[in-house]
Amino acid sequence: MKMNDLLNQANADNAALKARVAELEQQVAILSKRPEFDLSTVHGREQEVIARLDKMGIKTDLMVVDECILNKAGA
Repeated sequence: MKMNDLLNQANADNAALKARVAELEQQVAILSKRPEFDLSTVHGREQEVIARLDKMGIKTDLMVVDECILNKAGA
């Protein structure tokens, strides 16, 4: 194979890889918008709250969260 053929092949491979990267970046953008937990259930919403508190650096005990939820529901 001549050097020019190798260069053309490398350019074609590079273009294909760039297209694949763009496709994967689009998939990541779509998936990152999806909620981590099923928010249609109470358990899923509780898990979302706990995860958000953990991300904020607030470590919490599940019993404390349950107590807060029960107090809120009873109010």
